[in-house]
Amino acid sequence: MKLALSLLAALALPWLSSDEKPWAEILGASRAKPPAPASEVKWRDDVRAALAEARATDRPLLVTLRCLPCKQCAGFDAAVLEGEGELEDVLAQFITVRITSASDLDLRLFPVEGWQDLDLSWWGWILSPEGRIYSIFGGKDHVSDTTRISPEAFANTLRRVLEHHYDPRRDAWDVDGPAPELGGKSPTPLDLPGAESWKKLGAPSLKKDGCLHCHQVNEVLRQPALDAGKFDKRRDLQPWPLPENIGLSIDRDDGLRVTKVSAGSAAERAGLRVGDRLAAAGERKLFGQADLRGVLHRAPADVAKIELRWWRGSELQRGQLELASGWRATELAWRKSIADGNIGAVPGFAWPMAAKPELRRKLAIPAGKMAVTPWFGKEPKTWPAWSAGLREDDVIVAVGGESPDLAVRDFMAWFRLRYDPGDEVVLRVRDGRGREREVRYKAPAPGKQ
Repeated sequence: MKLALSLLAALALPWLSSDEKPWAEILGASRAKPPAPASEVKWRDDVRAALAEARATDRPLLVTLRCLPCKQCAGFDAAVLEGEGELEDVLAQFITVRITSASDLDLRLFPVEGWQDLDLSWWGWILSPEGRIYSIFGGKDHVSDTTRISPEAFANTLRRVLEHHYDPRRDAWDVDGPAPELGGKSPTPLDLPGAESWKKLGAPSLKKDGCLHCHQVNEVLRQPALDAGKFDKRRDLQPWPLPENIGLSIDRDDGLRVTKVSAGSAAERAGLRVGDRLAAAGERKLFGQADLRGVLHRAPADVAKIELRWWRGSELQRGQLELASGWRATELAWRKSIADGNIGAVPGFAWPMAAKPELRRKLAIPAGKMAVTPWFGKEPKTWPAWSAGLREDDVIVAVGGESPDLAVRDFMAWFRLRYDPGDEVVLRVRDGRGREREVRYKAPAPGKQ
């Protein structure tokens, strides 16, 4: 954890004050003269060797991280590998690397805690030949895995990086952060302080095939605070805010063009308008939407001020986002590290299934109210809810007096955010005849039944 935090702090610090940087030059027209692309796109699997190749050829490095067992982003991953649309030519300008397990990440090159949304199964890191972070690419929200990314958006980000990388003035600007020190053994997520404690919760994929999923890295990072009783669900669980959190909608495929500014929002107060093109935020040059989200993610958890720069036609504008308490809140249920991870307690049975419509009608459960059937898995007697009298033909209609119409992952996230291990759980349930009763037990911790 200390390693990841120190890298995050170092990369976030500006080397000169904002006023000393020639931002109009940095963000303006490029003087780049990129070389001809390679004859083909070659996907490598050795990051260190690829860095050496990047230095030898003066090409930027593109590293994609893909969690193969996860279905989300599979279509996008295929589009990248096949060079769909405009991607093939632009990918041929990069030294390209593909990683398929988070356990292979060198945290000095990939300080994931501040720079990657770990609940995604696909991510792109775009680095200088020295390992400086130019840009990041990836994104998902509660709607789908296509609402924040597209091949067109990726191609635009990569082209902007090329214009930056090959600009002869780039070294003098010094806006890309320090190059990491890469001597010695590579520290990986499994070397983090929470790894050993997290493994005791089960880690089936790690035991089965050695695969560490990205969302599991999130869990490892949180484990020390959970072990120490210092993890705050309200404060520590609002990662990767959306542009909409500051009042902006951004064209998905362009990645930087503003399509909407919400009335009364921080973005409107900062001076942004529809049609503006984002350029820099918090001392970072922006190449796509994910770069803005990264700046927001690394901002203070509560009240925050973030400097923005944007183009309005040919004029570079500047303003400050002033963000009030609660500005980071987003939908969390889609995040696997929350619904299925090590946060809070589990509900005392294996999984909350949605009651079928005919069963809901039979038991006269109104629309908009909870109707969950518990699933216990292969060993039901090991679960506290079973021992307390809950059965799979029961329907849960309320938990702790609350009855939101939630099931599966939505229910799991809702429950984990409200309950901690050892809390008393009071279920209101109906059996197949419509008879209602209470079931009481203590909520178990993740990995313990």
